[in-house]
Amino acid sequence: MPHQPTVSEERELGFPRHLPDQEAILIGRIGGDSDLSGNAAYYIHGQNDVLIGQYKQKEFWPEYAVGCESRLMSACVREFSTANIETELSSIGKALLQAWHFGDLTPLSHKQAHVYALRERGKFSRDETASILSISPNTVDTHLQRAKEKLSAAENLVQFVRVDSEDLANAHPDFFDESDIDDDTSSSNDLTPLS
Repeated sequence: MPHQPTVSEERELGFPRHLPDQEAILIGRIGGDSDLSGNAAYYIHGQNDVLIGQYKQKEFWPEYAVGCESRLMSACVREFSTANIETELSSIGKALLQAWHFGDLTPLSHKQAHVYALRERGKFSRDETASILSISPNTVDTHLQRAKEKLSAAENLVQFVRVDSEDLANAHPDFFDESDIDDDTSSSNDLTPLS
């Protein structure tokens, strides 16, 4: 009996989202009027490239590659999205492109940014995110928790920096008022020898 490739049930842009046998994740397709129009674009785990080709008979047949110097999935999606050809990103591709920006513009590590973008922005489940990134569900949980902690801390810092000094002074009257402090005044914090 011939081998029947495993294909995910979820489809988007006319293609399966995930081809487990090929470790391929759909990130988009080629649009426009070129000869490649309608071809699928899959990220292949382990190859660190976006491959473009036809999907037929439940298999992906790559014909072209968008080279990616980075090992980051999001960086490869960005390379595909900025290629000299009209592209359309899948929901996974869109979330990973956001992850690329998060990784550059926030305190998140790129791994945390990938998980955060897929879970919080793309609304993928814990198991879907694990499958997309080829990591365990527990790793998804850890990265998501740390991402939320870092983003919360960064937001708190931004809010603190935006606070007007007048508001701080009103909330804490002695906070900025040093006018009644005299350099010659003896401090109550002076050291006293023990007898």
